[in-house]
Amino acid sequence: MAICFFLFLSVISICMQFTYIRCEFRRIELTSSNEHVVWTLSNNNNTQVPGTVPGGVYSDLQKAGVISDILSGYNDVRTRWVAYDTWRYTGHFEVGEHDLESSIVNLVFEGVDTVGFIELNDVPIGTTRNMFVRYVFDVKQHLRIGKNKLKISFASPVEVARNRSNKHFAAPSCVPDIYNGECHANQIRKMQASFSWDWGPAFPSVGLWKPVYIELYDGAIIRSVTTHIEQKKQNWELRIVAHVESGTRKKHVIGYLSASLAVDGPQTIKVGRKIGVVTRDDGTGELELNMTVSLNVVSLWWPNGFGDQTLYDLEVSLKTHEKSEEICRKSVKIGFRTLEVIEEDASKGLTFYFKVNGYPIFMKGSNWIPANILPELGYDKSTVDSLLIAASEIHMSMLRVWGGGVYESDYFYERCDQLGILIWQDLMFACAMYPTDPEFLDNVTDEIQQTVIRLQHHPSIALWAGNNENEVALRGNWYNTQTQFSKYKEEYIKLYVDTIKPIVESLDPYRRYLVSSPSNGLESEQEGYIAQNPYDPHYGDTHYYNYLNDNWDLNIYPNTRFASEYGFQSLPSLKTMATATKNKEDYKLNSAYSKHRQHSPNGYDFIKDQINLHLNLNESDPKYFEKFVFYSQITQAMAMKAETEFYRQSQANWYTMGALYWQLNDVWQAPSWSSIEYGGKWKMLHYYAKSFFAPVLVSPRLLLTGAVDVYVINDRLVPLIDSKITIEFYNWSSLIPFKSQEHPASAEMLSAAKQMSLSLAEYNKDEIFLKFSLDIENVSYSPHNFIFPRPLKEIKGLKQPHIKITVENNRFKNRFQKKFRYVVNIEVDAVVLFLWLETNSLDGRFLDNGFIVTQPRTKVDYIIQKNVSAQELKKCITYQYYIN
Repeated sequence: MAICFFLFLSVISICMQFTYIRCEFRRIELTSSNEHVVWTLSNNNNTQVPGTVPGGVYSDLQKAGVISDILSGYNDVRTRWVAYDTWRYTGHFEVGEHDLESSIVNLVFEGVDTVGFIELNDVPIGTTRNMFVRYVFDVKQHLRIGKNKLKISFASPVEVARNRSNKHFAAPSCVPDIYNGECHANQIRKMQASFSWDWGPAFPSVGLWKPVYIELYDGAIIRSVTTHIEQKKQNWELRIVAHVESGTRKKHVIGYLSASLAVDGPQTIKVGRKIGVVTRDDGTGELELNMTVSLNVVSLWWPNGFGDQTLYDLEVSLKTHEKSEEICRKSVKIGFRTLEVIEEDASKGLTFYFKVNGYPIFMKGSNWIPANILPELGYDKSTVDSLLIAASEIHMSMLRVWGGGVYESDYFYERCDQLGILIWQDLMFACAMYPTDPEFLDNVTDEIQQTVIRLQHHPSIALWAGNNENEVALRGNWYNTQTQFSKYKEEYIKLYVDTIKPIVESLDPYRRYLVSSPSNGLESEQEGYIAQNPYDPHYGDTHYYNYLNDNWDLNIYPNTRFASEYGFQSLPSLKTMATATKNKEDYKLNSAYSKHRQHSPNGYDFIKDQINLHLNLNESDPKYFEKFVFYSQITQAMAMKAETEFYRQSQANWYTMGALYWQLNDVWQAPSWSSIEYGGKWKMLHYYAKSFFAPVLVSPRLLLTGAVDVYVINDRLVPLIDSKITIEFYNWSSLIPFKSQEHPASAEMLSAAKQMSLSLAEYNKDEIFLKFSLDIENVSYSPHNFIFPRPLKEIKGLKQPHIKITVENNRFKNRFQKKFRYVVNIEVDAVVLFLWLETNSLDGRFLDNGFIVTQPRTKVDYIIQKNVSAQELKKCITYQYYIN
């Protein structure tokens, strides 16, 4: 936030004489947190309820009791009338005489969802048409001393989209019927997923989803700061751009611009110069400074798992004169790092990888969808924190902010900076062709300019991608566009290449702009931006989904340079499902409710087929649905483990350099590809990701020949030497291995290396399994790994275990995270597959789960935010496991 006093420069003669006027910058907050502002929400059918800003129509109607919990039952459809109605937010506030003395009085909307008509004191002052754009209106002449009324009337987004489609149709017309969604989301600049997706419901909301305020000043404000950092020899060259605004009337801004950077030492580097700029007709302009920073006085910023995330405070200020008092200031935190996307000749094709601070780093992570289907709730800091910390805890170094959602909050990117999570930032275009009429392109131009300027200074931003899957959709005729291929290709290039690309590259010249994801990168560009095969494994990034072959088998997966999407579905836990329905009849696969929640065509059949390939599940079992839920999570975890380890192993022979599974989070209680359920509960997949993303990992691959190749993966910046792999051979009937062997292991830094091949020809494969361990000094965590030579439904000798669970009293509180930690002891007398622990009546979390138990005694920590007795915790623990 800018904390500013401002400079007003009045042209008083044709000779450019100036008068300097000092004035305090002030804001009148028009959000609901201001007790002097009252908002109401109403429609034309006599519905009137208290309004919330920031907020939205669905959340306000739910709070008022007009509609019930929108995520319960079938309420996504039953409340759809809300999206077809027209709504008004009306705010009443007061303005003092002193407020109107300021030369510039702007009404600022940080985010309006989406098509709104704005009136101040019954005078029209403007319209909005893009939920991603900040709108600024000069309202000095429309404000009154005393009481004022602000009214925003919203058009139905569904109707606006339909009307635009009638004039500027772009395929597809509608989402599949199974989504229970709305049509023509591609026509309006709104969160595309709000019209529904295969993982989420349709809630085409309207509202003021970000803050609203009046800003008062006399000269110019620094709205944003962008930073351009380049390493040259022994220095960092830092170009600082202050993006200023001076009101809607063109002004000549002069003064003294300075910047100070707090660096190691501690010491401060300062630069400054006299400035003068004539702002554009819309009142915007840019002021620049250059700073040289020695490599010796700052530390590098690293992705999570590779080093520290050192951030430095940069303050940019504007003064009337060099030695005068500061009158305007903007502060940001920056990090010093180099990042390149390397696309260079390989044995065939081109590489595609991220080089950070000179090192080629394999990116481990996932895809981020909005944290809530209602955008104002998706910005909740506690929700964002919970999800990002969960990502960092399992060794993720990158998240892809997917192109059908929203540009996330400033807080989101600040936390990514702090946690070392690089962001592959899609622009908000997904799974559709888009219109290119002048109105749409003007709309997009404002959106991209504001977005890049707002986010550019974050070291966590790794690259920009123009869209999600639109290149492959056009080439693959997903939406029956083949007969108009030339038309759609021309429009594709007009939008992503001619309009968006120059904006991004001019505002952020040191980051890669990919036109699409997936794409062949440079190769797609050379083929005219629509490659003949955008999934060519020799180039760029790929999205891969395969529901027909055995997803536990590493051999089915295709080579790729970078896997930016891949996944498999599972159901949420019964605990999470219970927050949406308590009707017992809904807890069946063929219930109307279950069908309503499954948006992926044939989704349950695909899950069932994968379960049946490996696990024994009888549909006549009275606990069939409960087991189906549990087995779906086993299947998802094992499928993602197999595919991810295949990609990590492929560093060795294909130079695969990234694995971002689909998807991290959920927006409701339904089957999806997520590893974290709506509400924050970890699925088995998220626990397994902590292992398959481990920095040092022994990773076996069962080949089609029956042999086993064994790899070591080393994500550290030092080589792996003087280590050993221990392989233990077990019969399913015993906790004691019948054979053990050791092998030396080594790997270069940041690499995967095949260590050996094993033959299993002499063994009865349905009676045995193998356990792999890696021992290396100074590595605190390298998880065990396993090979099951036969599908688990065919194994022989597995016994019904006796399981004893106790809880130790030696609890302690982590004063930083404000959590209590307990040690849970597990004793068994037989091998246990996928031991899954629950505490449904408590909202805590085990730090590990879904175990393959091969030892008589195992310990696992449990964390919770409230203090409970060991006895109470023990009573709450339940468990499941797999047995034929």
